[in-house]
Amino acid sequence: MGTQEIVISKANAIRFANRESDDPFEALLSCEETYASKVAGNYEQLWFDGDEIPLQIKAGLTATVVLTKYDESNTATVIASDNVETYTTFKVYEYLLIPTLGEYIYYKATSEVSEWRSEWQRVIAEDTSMMLLQWTNLDDSSNTFEFDYLTTLAIANVNYMRLEGEMVNYGLGGESTVYDNQNEKSKIKGSIFRKLTFTSERIPRQIAEIIAIATQHDRFLANYGGYIAEDLPEIEMMGGFCQLTSELTKSLVLGINTHDIGFDCDSISGMKEVRNIIFTDATGDDSGSVAVGFSVNQVLIKVSSGTVTMKLGNTVAGDEIIKEKTGLTAAMGMISLNVIHMPTDGFDAAWPVYLSLSGGVATVWVQTIISISH
Repeated sequence: MGTQEIVISKANAIRFANRESDDPFEALLSCEETYASKVAGNYEQLWFDGDEIPLQIKAGLTATVVLTKYDESNTATVIASDNVETYTTFKVYEYLLIPTLGEYIYYKATSEVSEWRSEWQRVIAEDTSMMLLQWTNLDDSSNTFEFDYLTTLAIANVNYMRLEGEMVNYGLGGESTVYDNQNEKSKIKGSIFRKLTFTSERIPRQIAEIIAIATQHDRFLANYGGYIAEDLPEIEMMGGFCQLTSELTKSLVLGINTHDIGFDCDSISGMKEVRNIIFTDATGDDSGSVAVGFSVNQVLIKVSSGTVTMKLGNTVAGDEIIKEKTGLTAAMGMISLNVIHMPTDGFDAAWPVYLSLSGGVATVWVQTIISISH
């Protein structure tokens, strides 16, 4: 990226065309595409009155970023950024867009050398027949999908999209292991996951691409349910538009049987290799102890109430394990953070874990595994 360029990530829900691109797929709006034998048409991204839409623009360090809203009569309104994060080689401009009922608008983002134009956006009254797709990432990185998921605004306002669609086709996933002892069979292991197939309305290819990228995030929700897309979505062309189909697996198992292979899920915290430290309904600071030779490898957070700020360290009020997370709410469901951490003296002695938490009530699970046997 040049120092005066801007980039709008496809992880954003609003689709922007890069007017400086030589690739027509990137440069054109869906309504501008023409085909010799296929029909495209106009497309509007729909929002409800009162929606708050997060938008990020990644920019070079010296770029002058201007975001402008245009209505049907081409009246322009410049929108000020709500926050700017500065890194070594780039900046991230953040906006929380709040269009009003009845608006029919588009956005244009410019710098000295770049111009990006959004699809048309229409704001309607709430329609319960429409689906809600939401997505966010849990990586400890400021540049995943060229989107910064670590900012306070990004944590408090996940990306989302409203569109017509359905999740009707139902199936099951999982695995089943059976031991055949000649004339007797025994169940060794079994697990069941729910599978639902999401099918979109007829949409432009570029909108389908945004949804496909959304399904590859750590957290993907459809109508508030958390799902995993184990495979890439399928696309079927319908004239100049297309229909996206994605088989989604419920992220939490419906049931699991592992008793006959010597692994009891209900007593996992008592096993030699895996031990959990649980801070139940924490409202403030707390601490626990990690056994000698054990390292932290995962932290789960579930907020019960309030807007929680938390961090986790091996020193008092420290953040060596989990850097400070803000804006955590119950609406975010189970938050999973993968981490590998052991202090130097953890090889030879038990070591402490310190939880710093404020703003609400949350249960925090700290999973540790044995790394060095004594």
